[in-house]
Amino acid sequence: MHTGVGVGLVVAAAAVLLLVAFVLRRRAPAAASVVLAAAGGGALAAGELLVQHGASPADWAVAVGALALLSPLHIRVVMGPFGPLKEAGLLAEDAPGA
Repeated sequence: MHTGVGVGLVVAAAAVLLLVAFVLRRRAPAAASVVLAAAGGGALAAGELLVQHGASPADWAVAVGALALLSPLHIRVVMGPFGPLKEAGLLAEDAPGA
């Protein structure tokens, strides 16, 4: 059990996920944002498993794989699409009557 390393990894991964969701999602290329979100999700699961006592190899495979796949999906569903906007007219402030 590596509590200090696990907690540090959870904090760092959460910071990466927040950075991707709120800053990089619309500014960076979509592929880069998705890869960073997947890495952050996998690191979050790894940090959580480092804190637990007696995590099995199956726990590692399922948790890290699932969060690596689900983190970008969660950001996409909650926050919107990745990548820069295709048309400037899609912004709310550009709508007629705004």
